[in-house]
Amino acid sequence: MEFQTDIFEGVEPPSSSKYNLIGTKLPTSQDVYFVSKWHELFERYEMARIFLRKTEEENWDYWFNKVDDEVAQKGIELMFKSQMLETALINYNILVDLTWTMTYVSAEYVLYKFDNEGNVTNADEIIGMHSIEKSLDMLRKTENGVSTPHAEGNPFQYLKVMRPEFSDAIDLIVEFWKEFSESKIRNIYNYIKHKGTPCYKEIEALGDTRFFNLIIGKESYPTDIRDVRKVLSIDELIDELRKFDDEKLYPYITGLIEKLKVAVDPSPMII
Repeated sequence: MEFQTDIFEGVEPPSSSKYNLIGTKLPTSQDVYFVSKWHELFERYEMARIFLRKTEEENWDYWFNKVDDEVAQKGIELMFKSQMLETALINYNILVDLTWTMTYVSAEYVLYKFDNEGNVTNADEIIGMHSIEKSLDMLRKTENGVSTPHAEGNPFQYLKVMRPEFSDAIDLIVEFWKEFSESKIRNIYNYIKHKGTPCYKEIEALGDTRFFNLIIGKESYPTDIRDVRKVLSIDELIDELRKFDDEKLYPYITGLIEKLKVAVDPSPMII
C-alpha cells in the first residue's frame, strides 16, 4: 500500500539536536510534556499505517496453518484481514483523540487555580522545572482534564482567552472535529468500541449457511444472525481509511504540530 504522504517527514519528532549551551534555555516541564505527547502521537500513527498496510498481506503461512479447502482458506485470510483493518481503524481514532490531549498538556490548562476574581494563584507552581515525581503527577492530572471538542463545558474557548498563543491550534482542532465527529470512520469506530462486531460482505459472500427463510405475507423475518448484524465492506473501508489518512488526517496532524511548536517553543535539549 502506497501513501501519498510520509509521516517520517512531517510527523516524526526529532531524534537528535544540536545547540550552543550558551544562551540555550533549559527545558521546562511544559516542554517535556509536549515532546512526550508528540512521540506518543507519532508512535500511534506508525501503528495505524502498519496495520492498514498489513491488510494487503499475501503470505499467511506465519499467521496460521494452511488448510486444504480453498473456500475455508480464503475465509480465514479475510478474517485476519478484517481484524488488522479494525486495529488500524482503532489506532487512527485514538490518534485523533491524542491530538486533544497533546494540546491540553501543552497549555497546562487544568493545572491552573484561580481566585474569586479569576486571577491565576499558582503560577509559580506550574511554570518552570519540576522533579520527576512532581512532573509525573502533574501530567497525569492534566490528562484527566481532556474532553472532546464538542463536550458540554469543554474549556477550549476559555483556554483561548487564557492562553492566546494556542488559539490557532485550538481553532484547527475544533474545525477538524466538526467534520470528523460525523464521519463514517468515527461512527464505525464508536460502533465497534461500544456496540458490537460487524460482519463483512467479502466473508459472507463465500457461502450462505442459512437453513431457511421465513416470509409471512410480504414481510421477511430474521432466521439468521447475519440478518441483524451491521454489514461492512473490507475493501471499501480500507480505501476509505487510506484516503482519510492522506487527504484529511496528515494535513491536520502536521499543521497542529507546527502550531504547537510555535506556541510552546520547546527547548532543543528535549528530543
